[in-house]
Amino acid sequence: MDWEEERIRQERRERRRRLHEKLAENARTDVARRQDKSANKSNQDAVQNGVDSSRQDEDQDQAKLEKKQAASNINKQKSSKKKPVKKKAKQKAKWRLPKFNIKGKGKANSKKQKQGQAGKRKQQVTSNQGMPPVKKVQKSEPTNWKKMVLLLLPFVIALFVAGYYASPLNHVASITLEGVEDTESMILSPLNEGMSVTDLKNSKGEVEQAIVNQNPSVKSATVNVSDWNKVAVNVSAYRQLGYIQIADFFYPLLENNEIIDTPLPSLEKELPLFEGYDIANEDQRAKLTETVKALSSLSDDIIQKISLVTYTGDESNTDRIALQMVDGNVVRGFISSIGDRMSYYNGIASQLDGQTGLIDMEVAIYFTELNDGNNPYALEEDKKAYDESVAAESSAASESEASELDVLSSDSASESTDSSSTESTSASDASSGSTSETSQVESTDAQAASSSVETDAASGNSVVESGSE
Repeated sequence: MDWEEERIRQERRERRRRLHEKLAENARTDVARRQDKSANKSNQDAVQNGVDSSRQDEDQDQAKLEKKQAASNINKQKSSKKKPVKKKAKQKAKWRLPKFNIKGKGKANSKKQKQGQAGKRKQQVTSNQGMPPVKKVQKSEPTNWKKMVLLLLPFVIALFVAGYYASPLNHVASITLEGVEDTESMILSPLNEGMSVTDLKNSKGEVEQAIVNQNPSVKSATVNVSDWNKVAVNVSAYRQLGYIQIADFFYPLLENNEIIDTPLPSLEKELPLFEGYDIANEDQRAKLTETVKALSSLSDDIIQKISLVTYTGDESNTDRIALQMVDGNVVRGFISSIGDRMSYYNGIASQLDGQTGLIDMEVAIYFTELNDGNNPYALEEDKKAYDESVAAESSAASESEASELDVLSSDSASESTDSSSTESTSASDASSGSTSETSQVESTDAQAASSSVETDAASGNSVVESGSE
């Protein structure tokens, strides 16, 4: 009987081992089933209901199971006594009973299998009591990357935009000024280093107009942004026509009639100096505007050949102007027509072959010798002295001419008397009366000629002109 008890113990141990393996396998399958929502919920409900009902009948089921196992073991022992040869085969069949339903067995074996399966189920339910509670594991749905990208894309774009606004790339790093020589006096406000590039692009037109309004010498300005934050300002400036003197300083005069408020101690460029204009006088200021407008049509080559531009208008004619040229010539004309006629100056100067004098452009264009009488740049004293000398020369010439005419008349009178005396001696007394009459007529003709010469001298004609007459 000792070997039978030992065999029973071994069978019990084997059943326990199988039971534990089954429980572990069931636990693994339960964990796998919990990953699926539908299977997990149904299993949890069944387990909870089974656990509640099995806790009450746990002891009774366990006792019944042991009794049935003991009875089955006794039957096996009896059968093993009658047929000891089949022990090994039975032992092999024991290992396969939980896994396979082997045909050809008796009713006892089929009942035993059913009872063992039912007992295992109950044991599985009861064994869950000692196990720690299993947390519910919800199966995560597959990630929808398209939705995630669509949701995150606006935030990523907003992050990049905010980073750009805060980065140095959105602030002006350097400003380059092109088109003007004096860059220090240029006012570029509101453009400055550190200004937002985005704000500059949005208000580009306003910035360009502000630069033009703040700088009288600027005709137009263009702002360009390159390399993210480098700014270049291209400026188109008005041409400088010359200088105007106010007190002891010289101020640049532009072709738009603007006077740059930059006093200079001397002339820096080879440009004409405008003089004779009283800026405080509105009429002369208007004449300066007309002069600048007329000369602005000339080329730079002709402008650089002018040394002085002098306003010579007076009460008789307020439109007169004089130009002192670098080559020594003096040009006289009217403001209204000087711009058109000065455009021919290069051709006129080439025909003079180096001669210098007065080029009169008032009515027509002609060249004459320059003297103190017709030179607009001569001093008043020199002009008076020249007029007096001309008057003295004209009076002396007229007196000499009158004396010569008197001598000629006296000679002609003496000759006529001699001829009349000879004729009177040879002729009769009747012819003497006629000769006296002719002598009287000749004397009256000589007196009329002398009076006409004196009249011409008084009118101011030269001696050569009277001789030609």
